[in-house]
Amino acid sequence: MSTPPLNSVDVFVAGGGPSGLATAIAARRHGLSVLVADGAVPPIDKACGEGLMPDGVDALHKLGITIPQGEAQPFRGIRFVSGNNQAEAEFPRGTAYGIRRTTLHRIMVEHAEASGVSLRWQAAVTGLHPEGALVAGDPVRARWVVGADGAHSRMRHWASLDAHQRKHVRFAFRRHYYVAPWTDFMELHWGERCQLYVTAVGPAEICVAMISDSPKLRLEDALGGFPELSERLSDAKHASSERGAITVSRRLRRVYRERVVMVGDASGGVDAITGEGLFVSPHPPRLLG
Repeated sequence: MSTPPLNSVDVFVAGGGPSGLATAIAARRHGLSVLVADGAVPPIDKACGEGLMPDGVDALHKLGITIPQGEAQPFRGIRFVSGNNQAEAEFPRGTAYGIRRTTLHRIMVEHAEASGVSLRWQAAVTGLHPEGALVAGDPVRARWVVGADGAHSRMRHWASLDAHQRKHVRFAFRRHYYVAPWTDFMELHWGERCQLYVTAVGPAEICVAMISDSPKLRLEDALGGFPELSERLSDAKHASSERGAITVSRRLRRVYRERVVMVGDASGGVDAITGEGLFVSPHPPRLLG
């Protein structure tokens, strides 16, 4: 992966997740020089439902990114399940994909590199300065600074953009299972204490994500409230360890100040019930008029 010197660029992006990479790729398509810095090592994972909706697929296509065949599992709609009651609908157009978060990130990293984006991993962004940002204390001069460093964004705090109109916190846990999908719908199972999202991410693997108001409720305990789903998974081997995350529904009062703009979870958040997380990520900000 490219490791450029820290100097002057048109766009500096703090955070190399899907939102940061989408912004970087879009800026390169406009001919701008771009540096992305992130303290993590790719591929970057996150507990989520791993459903990429048709509009999200379209957004990736506009960035020149196509999900290769065999890297994801298509699904044609969403099914809501509550006890014996079900409601489902197919998407009016396009195809959605269940895709491992790490797979999506790898694909986007490869495309960013091919587009000429400079990437610095294990490089912590440590602050802002009048001409740009600081990476490990060293200055990077930039016309634009993009905060794509997640729901708990430090960039948002440094830019004094933390003020919000509303905020609601919930807790998510995710695990993958080796089991053949039983439907070509993404399923959302509704219970008294939580919701479970079931997404096929391959021909023999599904992702189950649980979201609730309780930080103590774990996925295995939650499955007891969904007997049919629990039975389907009773003999399935785990394809991953359980991973947790905090999901925040937040609307900021402002998402930019001077040369600094927030994107992705750093700019606010939609509740996971919408399925819009991976739809919002590929939509970069409009830095150009």
